[in-house]
Amino acid sequence: MELSPDSNLPFFAYGLFRPGQVAFFQLRELVSSVTEPAQVAGTLLLRDGLPIIESNGSGRVKGALVTFVPEQAATAYERISAMEPDKHYRWNEADVDGKPANVLVGRYPRKGSVPCEEDDWNGWNDPLFTEALDVVEETMASSDFEWNLKPLFRMQMAYLLLWSSIERYVSLRYHLGKKVMEKVDQLASEPAFAAGLSQHVKDCRKVYRADQPDKSVELDPQSPHKSLTYYYQVRSNITHRGKGVFQDHQRVKQSLTELLAIFREVLKAAEVEARYPA
Repeated sequence: MELSPDSNLPFFAYGLFRPGQVAFFQLRELVSSVTEPAQVAGTLLLRDGLPIIESNGSGRVKGALVTFVPEQAATAYERISAMEPDKHYRWNEADVDGKPANVLVGRYPRKGSVPCEEDDWNGWNDPLFTEALDVVEETMASSDFEWNLKPLFRMQMAYLLLWSSIERYVSLRYHLGKKVMEKVDQLASEPAFAAGLSQHVKDCRKVYRADQPDKSVELDPQSPHKSLTYYYQVRSNITHRGKGVFQDHQRVKQSLTELLAIFREVLKAAEVEARYPA
């Protein structure tokens, strides 16, 4: 989206870039001070699970006033603008507790949005980070093989749900635009992913591509990028193939168990990383 009109002003953060939220790590090194709590006039709405402000709405929206190191302010606003999609937001200058500040307000805020039940948004409460992962874990509890294939199908559904959670996480953390695989690839660079992989995976194994059976990808606990590709390939191969159904069951079950444990570690580490001060 377009850059802020005045990078010398502080930033009112009420969403992904608020201290404590999933994308704040992008700004933390550029911040000189945070005033919290802070409030701005408007109504808080949700669109696609993201908070937006209706600037002429009634009420007050809670957030934090973030002041950047002067020589780093332009960089900070470039990062914010690169992250947030034009279709959701536009820049506005608003009064925040008596101080002028830049704030992202909603474009056409009443279209496709619903009122937020709270005036204080917390992205860590996203259902894909909470209830969805509980559903995945509950599914694993009844995953013994049966020839009617119902446990396999339930695990396949759970595995796709887990990947929906992962894709939600990388979108909120790195970029809200398209190009999903570019965002997913960044997960492999997170220290928590590498640590979780080393802790929860004890062997190497291969999976062959369903669309190109002569090609395989390898799970290697010492190689986060290879392993992430492996787990994604299992996702892409979600189907049973005749006599290989028992092998498919074991592969999905093992991958689901490992990846869920690793992703929970990633979420914990990201929440710690988002704190300010560290």
